[in-house]
Order: sequence, then C-alpha cells, then structure tokens
Amino acid sequence: MNFDLDENQELFRATVERFCGSGDIAARHGARRLPGAVDRARWNQLAELGLIGLAAPEADGGLGGSLLDCAVVAQAFGKGQAVEPWLECGFIPARLLAGSEHIAGVLAGQQLATLAFAEPRRRYAIGAVTTKVSTDRINGEKTFVLCGGAAELFIVSAEQDGCTKLFAVPCDAAGVEVRPYPVADGTMAAILTLRDVAVDAPLAVELDAVIDQARIMAAAEMTGLAQRLFDDTLAYVKTREQFGQPLGRFQVIQHRLVDAYAKLEAMQSAVWRGLLVPGSEAAAVKGFIAEEAIWVAQQAVQLHGGMGMTDELGIGHGLKRILLLSRLFGDPAAGIAAAAQAA
Repeated sequence: MNFDLDENQELFRATVERFCGSGDIAARHGARRLPGAVDRARWNQLAELGLIGLAAPEADGGLGGSLLDCAVVAQAFGKGQAVEPWLECGFIPARLLAGSEHIAGVLAGQQLATLAFAEPRRRYAIGAVTTKVSTDRINGEKTFVLCGGAAELFIVSAEQDGCTKLFAVPCDAAGVEVRPYPVADGTMAAILTLRDVAVDAPLAVELDAVIDQARIMAAAEMTGLAQRLFDDTLAYVKTREQFGQPLGRFQVIQHRLVDAYAKLEAMQSAVWRGLLVPGSEAAAVKGFIAEEAIWVAQQAVQLHGGMGMTDELGIGHGLKRILLLSRLFGDPAAGIAAAAQAA
C-alpha cells in the first residue's frame, strides 16, 4: 500500500510547519500568560488558514478533509510543538458541531469550543451518568474540561432518556459555573458546574465515533511530538561534549537513539493502522503509541540532563504534552485492555 502523501496533504503539513515556526519557548510562555492560556490572535490565524475547517464537512463551510488529512495536520502540530489546542478546540468541536448553528463561529475562529465529558469519580468512562437533562434543563458537574478556562462554548455530554447525548452550552448561560485550573501542558482546564441550565435539542452527532477519531488524532500528535524530541536530542548529543568528545560518540547513547528510532517507526506504522481501521482499534493504537512516545520523551529528557526538565527547553514541554494526551479518553493500559476485551 502506498503511504506517500498527496499534494494537498503535503500542503497542509507545510502550512502547519510555517504556522508553528521554530517553536519559540518565549512565545509559548507568553501565550500561557494570556487569559485562558490561548493566544486568540494566533487562533484566528489558524482558522483563516483552514486548519479548523479541514475537520468539518463541506456542507458546514469546512474543507471536508479525510481522517488521513487531519492526522497529517495533527502530526505536524506535534512535531512543531504547537501551543494552540488544535485537537481539543479545533478537530473535536468541528466534528461534534456538524450541522449545528454553532459550527460557523467555531470554524471562523470567533468562538472557542471544547468537549465536557468527564465526570467526578468516573475515571475514563465516556458515557454520561451523573449529568442529566430533564425538561430541557441540564444539571451536573464535569471535570477535566480541557481548555475550559478559555472556552466560550461547551459541548456537554448528558444522560437523557437513558442515552448519552450532546448539548451546546454557552459559557455565559445562566446557571453555568466555570472554575479554571492549569494542567500539565500549561493549558487551562476547568471544572464545569451546571445548575438548571436551559438547553436546546441535542446535537445530531454520535460521541463514541468522534472520540475514536480523536484518539487517532492524539496518537498522530504524540508521534509528531516524539519525532521532534528525537530530532532535538540527536542534534544535542552531536554537539554536547563530555570527556573531550561529543556525547553521540558513546556507544551506549548510540544504542538508546537507535532504540528510539525503532520505536518512532513502529509508532508511525501504528498511526497508519489506526487510519486503515478507524474505530475498532483506536483505543489500542493510542495506548500503544502513548507508551512508546513516553519512553522516547523520557530518554530525551535524560540525555539532556537536568535542564531537560526545565521550562527553558522544549524537551520538558513535549514530555508534558505527551503525558496529557496519553491519558485523554483513557490511559495506555485502559486502551489496550479495552481492545483486548473487544477482541
């Protein structure tokens, strides 16, 4: 099978690379100090480039990109160590809001939306239990709402008539309480409390299918991040000297880098596998890639020494983002176990 990218996919990747630039750490720190830890000017620019619309159908004004198109973009964002939450506030909302009145503002970058699905003491469960809708009013609490500190629109999962359904809830609606807090990668998540919040009809999109697609996007981003950390580490050991010679000349370090390279190749193959059979193996693919990406990131930190954990290098930032993505919609062990049970 031919895995070469077509002309449009190469263009998408090049667009993301130009957008991300060199991954300036000072700019990253500056963005994290902004309200909600999101640079809205950069987010609007990302929308103008069509990188949010890529995940939306043409009927909604999007580009109607395939899952492969989106995975190419996700991996490029990872390799560029983008500070913008494309997966959380771009891909997932564009998929979930398809056909709704809210999609236009999201695609234009005018409205930041995010998914609120996790409930207290429910760990990685996707279905809603404690958040309920009755007589057009929603009540409940959501935790680990990624980018909830910046979102103007929440896509909330809730139980209605025995099923999990999705509802669009503006952040300024009566009865909505948002309590932001920082998470590992520097973004602002939130605890979302809903008390008799009025809601319209549920969104006409299946949550499970979109989450499986999001798992593949997270896997692709982690693959890009691991590649960036490997490239930066390879360049570092070629120039950093110890005992009168570059670190890269020591055989033990060469062996570690060879092992890391082999894992990167396996991760890329797993991404292709997930794209070939989307849904059925998404959790397992993400779980496998998360384990490998964490290993590569840990080696990068160790080979950089103590400064690998500081905020002054991108190495530590990459590790933290990988750790967050590895636990989104289920940690590696949960994903692999779920796949084994399904088989």
